[in-house]
Amino acid sequence: MHHDKFDHLLACAIHSGGLLQEQIAQILHFRLLGNERGFLLLQNLPIGDIPPTPRCREDMRKDDDSSERLLLQATALLGEPIGYVQESGGSIVNNFFAQQAQARAATADSFDTELDLHTENAFHAVLPDYLALLCLRQDPAAEAVTYIASVEPILDRLSHEERAFFLSEPYNFLSDYGPREKNQRIDIGRHQSVLYGDPDAPFLRFDPQFMLASSDRAQRLLGKLRGIAWDVAEPIRLARGDLLIIDNRRTAHARSPFSARFDGSDRWMQRAFAICNLRGYAERLGQQTRIFERVTER
Repeated sequence: MHHDKFDHLLACAIHSGGLLQEQIAQILHFRLLGNERGFLLLQNLPIGDIPPTPRCREDMRKDDDSSERLLLQATALLGEPIGYVQESGGSIVNNFFAQQAQARAATADSFDTELDLHTENAFHAVLPDYLALLCLRQDPAAEAVTYIASVEPILDRLSHEERAFFLSEPYNFLSDYGPREKNQRIDIGRHQSVLYGDPDAPFLRFDPQFMLASSDRAQRLLGKLRGIAWDVAEPIRLARGDLLIIDNRRTAHARSPFSARFDGSDRWMQRAFAICNLRGYAERLGQQTRIFERVTER
């Protein structure tokens, strides 16, 4: 989306996004105070007229921008809406629906493949603080489940020694992004710990399909952590008008497989990312932008 067009849409979203005052307060409360679950679910929100689910991006025609305004209003309450070049060509509002060509790919456009628990863009130097998922249409059989594992119940199941290990052990996080595309496994030398920040209340960075361990112990503990994360993960079935806000620094999320019909009735989701310190990234990277390329370190 062109910069001026997006700025106009964002301004409209701020003034008339469709959120009620109580819902705005809930989002602000979640941002400032958080909760143990690591997510906030708002249901039955006004998303306007939704056309049949397209079969591919080239067929997407959506005249009513109510859902985009609502999603951006929520995202702006969380921080600064941003995008990535490799996500829908840099669009800040991403649309996802079942596509036959992506059937078995590990992407949000797949449908018959499970997306394992992961932190969004765990490898990236510009890590999203939050992601917001808005359901425009549930899959006809209501099979799709989003899972969210919060760091707090995970920590309760780790020993003191295991916590210390995950706070210090540098795993190699592979890049999911190539120069312009996703679904890569590129070694960018991004060595990071799984837990980081305040040792007494750490953040979580987790994406086992894109992590390389440097020892048998590190691999064994990573497997144990994955098992714990799945044990504590909460299942959520999103229906039309449901907005799911995920704290990306305190959770990992996943999605189950589901069926697709390709007849206009399939699942359709919109997503946006938010970061809390856009000016800090501008200072660090020497560039003022909302759309980021594959940034590792600078």
